[in-house]
Amino acid sequence: MMSQLFDSDLYRLHPSFIAAFAEFILSLFIFSYFLSLKGKTKDTWMMVGFIGILMSTYFVDLAVTSSSPPIYSIFRVIHLSLFSIWMLYWIWVAYNYRGKPWPREGVFAIIIAGVLVVAILIDDIIYQLPKIGANFFFKTISFHTVVIFWVFVVLLRRFYFLKKALVRANEKDGDNSSNYIDHKVTAIRAFAVLSICWFFLLLITKSPITYHSGQMILLLGIMMIHISFTQEITSIQVKLVILPLSAILVILGIMPFILFGTSSPESTWGESNLELQQKLSLFVWIIPSSAIFILVAFFLFYRIGILKPLSLLMNGVQHIEKGDLNVKVPIFNRDEIGSLAKNVNEMAFSLKLSKEELENKVLERTFQLQESINQLKSTQAQLIQSEKMASLGELTAGIAHEIQNPLNFVNNFSEVSAELLDEVKETRTKSQETRPRTEEDEIEDEILEDIKKNLEKINHHGKRADAIVKGMLEHSRTSTGEKAPTDLNALAEEYVRLSYHGFRAKDKSFNADYKLDLDPNLPKVNVVASDIGRVILNLVNNAFYAVHEKSKSTPQPSRNIGTGSQGGAVLAPTVILKTTTVKSPSGDLGVEISVKDNGNGIPDSIKEKIFQPFFTTKPTGSGTGLGLSLSYDIVKAHGGELRVESSEGEYTTITIILPAK
Repeated sequence: MMSQLFDSDLYRLHPSFIAAFAEFILSLFIFSYFLSLKGKTKDTWMMVGFIGILMSTYFVDLAVTSSSPPIYSIFRVIHLSLFSIWMLYWIWVAYNYRGKPWPREGVFAIIIAGVLVVAILIDDIIYQLPKIGANFFFKTISFHTVVIFWVFVVLLRRFYFLKKALVRANEKDGDNSSNYIDHKVTAIRAFAVLSICWFFLLLITKSPITYHSGQMILLLGIMMIHISFTQEITSIQVKLVILPLSAILVILGIMPFILFGTSSPESTWGESNLELQQKLSLFVWIIPSSAIFILVAFFLFYRIGILKPLSLLMNGVQHIEKGDLNVKVPIFNRDEIGSLAKNVNEMAFSLKLSKEELENKVLERTFQLQESINQLKSTQAQLIQSEKMASLGELTAGIAHEIQNPLNFVNNFSEVSAELLDEVKETRTKSQETRPRTEEDEIEDEILEDIKKNLEKINHHGKRADAIVKGMLEHSRTSTGEKAPTDLNALAEEYVRLSYHGFRAKDKSFNADYKLDLDPNLPKVNVVASDIGRVILNLVNNAFYAVHEKSKSTPQPSRNIGTGSQGGAVLAPTVILKTTTVKSPSGDLGVEISVKDNGNGIPDSIKEKIFQPFFTTKPTGSGTGLGLSLSYDIVKAHGGELRVESSEGEYTTITIILPAK
């Protein structure tokens, strides 16, 4: 059927027709693929036009290679016109692909080439119509060779200019801009190589077989270059399919030349060969059938055997990128992709282990850093406290020394004046023995007695002021002792006994008890023993004072300690000192010394004031208000804390917390 259709005076099949048909099928596939790309750039549209003109040229070439005069001449003119447009398009691509470095030069080159092409076409059409032969085509091919050489020169110039730009970008901006320029350099270089190869192929073109083989190789090269360097997302499936498809089409396109000769279509005009037409008609069916088979078979094979495993592999890698290290890529085949999937699974497992190890190290380092920060804060607090105490000490010591001297005079002269008054009174008494007492004597005795009482009050308050000054000096004195490992149990017991016996000696009515709850496993602590002893003594003194004051206003209970002052038996005046080992939230060991009394407690309104200097709840003359302030500063200087817990009318507990290190 096909052979009868073409075997006529006007149309017949020829090996060149089969080659043109293979070129048309290949260009149609490339054209369709370029159109299918999403988000097409200017360069892709340029390639769509480039392949579109070629495809139109091949389509007309089907008519050229299967027709004879006079129809042949019309198709040949159309074919050569399209071929000439394609030549001009080559120049435009050379100047505009991946940038426009010389727009004016490009327009000028296209105008000159266009004028020459039109002149050649007009000249040959006028003088060779109606019998345009193969010589006309090869004359155009010769001009096309010159055009392609110029295209190569342009691309070579662009390549060297981009290389220089790449060097400058590397020196100035680093990888950000140099990667983009390097991509352009590679694309331009690839097109330059393709153009010079096409140039040499045109030089050696002596027969249709070399021309058509070169056309299909040119198509394949254009597609591979563009999809390798385009900015759109391309499919590896197409790259894998295009190679076998091109190989099959090239083989089927040139096989008729090998089997039936390489003569031109023009040389067989007027000849009839039914057997040749039947054989060539088979290729007309085989070429599209092979192309469709390759497309379907390879697409299915690549999708099932390559793309699906790759898709699962990519999905696994994306999960790993998002931080999901529990993902496992399924392994379908024992091939390179299967091996890659296995390596990805092993990598995910290794990353998971490394992540866990890193997290543990981060936690460890964070804990160490927190400890360092806490130590730094403690050291900073101690330094600030030391500087504050030093500054306050200097000020207090200066004031105390200035007050101490006149105060000594007040105290001393009040005592001397009292002694002088006693002497005056003795002398008056002796003189009054020899004469009777008068009213004036009574008045003078009363005045002298009032003066003596005033001097006693001056002396009393002077001594009280002296105690305050001494307390200020003690508060301001910087400790010169060195820290040493100290048994706090022994230290606490010693100062509790000292305080207790001191109260018993001062006040015979003092009736209180104390209890010691000492931890036998208490570690030794680096402290200044005299300073911490002073703190313990002060706290215990306050506790004994509190229970003694409460006992004065309440009935005396039995020695058995009751349940409380409300709703039960009255508690005996008792002070409890307890030592224990504790752990801080960071895990560091610490030591607690708590002093608890069942006195009147501390009202909530004054809890925040008890560590302030000169604040006291004791009656005038009973305290200076510096004891707790001094104790607070000493504990802070040791890196510890002083805590207060109290319930008004029931108890007070003051706890010293010291670091064990």
